Amino acid sequence: MGKILEFLTVNVATADIDGALGKFRAMGLETLPPAHMPEPPAEITDVTLPIGPMGSISVIAATGPGSPVKRFIDKRGEGIYSIAVRVDSLAEVMEEWAAAGLQWVLPEPYVFDRENPAARYVVEQLKVNWVKPSSLGGVMLECFEFVGAVREEQPE
Repeated sequence: MGKILEFLTVNVATADIDGALGKFRAMGLETLPPAHMPEPPAEITDVTLPIGPMGSISVIAATGPGSPVKRFIDKRGEGIYSIAVRVDSLAEVMEEWAAAGLQWVLPEPYVFDRENPAARYVVEQLKVNWVKPSSLGGVMLECFEFVGAVREEQPE
């Protein structure tokens, strides 16, 4: 049975990443280096602000007109976009949760084949998919499976 291993981050969508980061920094939070993911399905810049040893807030901004984050902001305005978790086996989780009535954004996991960030981690290979909010009480759940080497980022 696939399971959630840990909470990773809350993704906050913004049209003004510098302005949003300024507010979070004023709260005393430090940032990790920005992650740029210009290709679909992400099309975002992501800056993570760790909170203690287990959590974080990630401020995300669209990098192009086709970005799902841009569509979200255009439709709903800035705010909480998704909650990200790490799972042990994305294939198992997708199968089991689909049987329970959850719907997935993609029919198969998207695989980032180069080193990519996931909240406070940098992972050799990431598998990711999103539970559609319409099937989970309005919450989009972003599910990551880590494959290969993993290291933890430190604030700048």
